[in-house]
Amino acid sequence: MYYKLLTISLLLFSSCSHRIDSKPFEVADAFLTAYFKVDFDNLLPLCLPNSELKLDMERNARSLLGERLQSNESNQSIEQRLNDLSLYRFKIENIQINQTKDSAFVLYFIFTPEIPDGIESRLTLIKVKEEEDWRVAKLL
Repeated sequence: MYYKLLTISLLLFSSCSHRIDSKPFEVADAFLTAYFKVDFDNLLPLCLPNSELKLDMERNARSLLGERLQSNESNQSIEQRLNDLSLYRFKIENIQINQTKDSAFVLYFIFTPEIPDGIESRLTLIKVKEEEDWRVAKLL
């Protein structure tokens, strides 16, 4: 009886202490997928409201839209750059949530045809208290 109680207690304790919040992974994965697909419709809502990152992404979206409205020659250049980006891949390596559980740090690797071994990069996520949801605050 004592061993059963001890085993159940240990199982409960270990399941609680090792529970991982999958939401930061989901947000980071969705953000990076949209980022490399240059999908601003899905990317912008994942950015922290009023952050420098969101402002930069909005400027990039407006700039891209403006370039697409210009001559056919520049459209070919834009489409080539977008096709090049489609060859990029990423892999999320690690997510660390801070002790207060209001921010997370994402380590990921970007793989390109020129860098097949990958290059290390990072994201910072912040938990928006009003929404109880994670948003990307910084892209490093």
